[in-house]
Amino acid sequence: MEPDRPTIGGYGMTQFQRGYSAQEEEISQLMGEALELFRSGSLDRARRKGEQAITLCRDLAAAEPDDPQHRRVLASLLYNHAVILNGMDRRSAALAAIQEASRLYEELVAIDPAAFEPLYADAQTRLGATYTGLGRTEDAVACHRRAVTTFLSLPPDVAVERGVARAMSLLASSLEVDDRPDEAMAAAGDALRRFADLDARDQLPLESAGLYALTARTLARLYARGADYEAAAGTSAVAVSVYQLLLEQVSPEWGDQLAAAVGERATYLSAAGRPEEGLDQARDVLRVVRTLDEQKPDTYLIAFTRLAAVVATLEA
Repeated sequence: MEPDRPTIGGYGMTQFQRGYSAQEEEISQLMGEALELFRSGSLDRARRKGEQAITLCRDLAAAEPDDPQHRRVLASLLYNHAVILNGMDRRSAALAAIQEASRLYEELVAIDPAAFEPLYADAQTRLGATYTGLGRTEDAVACHRRAVTTFLSLPPDVAVERGVARAMSLLASSLEVDDRPDEAMAAAGDALRRFADLDARDQLPLESAGLYALTARTLARLYARGADYEAAAGTSAVAVSVYQLLLEQVSPEWGDQLAAAVGERATYLSAAGRPEEGLDQARDVLRVVRTLDEQKPDTYLIAFTRLAAVVATLEA
């Protein structure tokens, strides 16, 4: 997996593409500040900066309604604003923002399909995820299907391949929540193969690795639902290895997900008649995290504690 600087949206933030006016310069500055605040976890401050930028951009769009650039930037702002609002658990407000962003991108597709179809598809994935958070699972499935269909219609390149994998993974999750396990398994298997192929080619950024691991967990859960515990254990091993990489290379905050994945794999192995193998892996991962914590005292303490609890449960 290649390291990459994270962005809010799957395709990043959109900037103006010409000489700035004073108002455009201010909007661009606010956009950048909102992104940095989001990355640092200051969500409410990021929200306020985003709202200021949106207000200014609406003013520009109203003053120059025939200029598609203002709609393009407004759509980007609304997309990223929805991400922030979802992070604050303000899902109804997030839904309104991402619905408007998606409508704007759909309008822009008519002007320049090559430029805006990927952005429209990406907005559909965000809209679907927001519907899922609101419990509107049928709407979520419909959005994720549109996203997959749109991405698959585009000329293939690495960005599109990543978009398909992401959209297919989210489709699998929404299908599972909508209690359609067979369709969910097919989508999750497709997504996992796409992520694995990108990873093998060293074209999967670390910012996408969490979704790669989550896809593996989804597919493993679906295998277990069908009592195929061997397949579940094998698939969940992918999640464990990816989370361990993220813990070591990105942030100790991945310890919670790593502990959960280790516990899940141990459960599947136990159901497959191999309980000791799950316990052995849990102990191995715990030793790795203990070493990390010794190298950077207290940095990995929470991750170590979570994994120690998993091991203690398995040993009981």
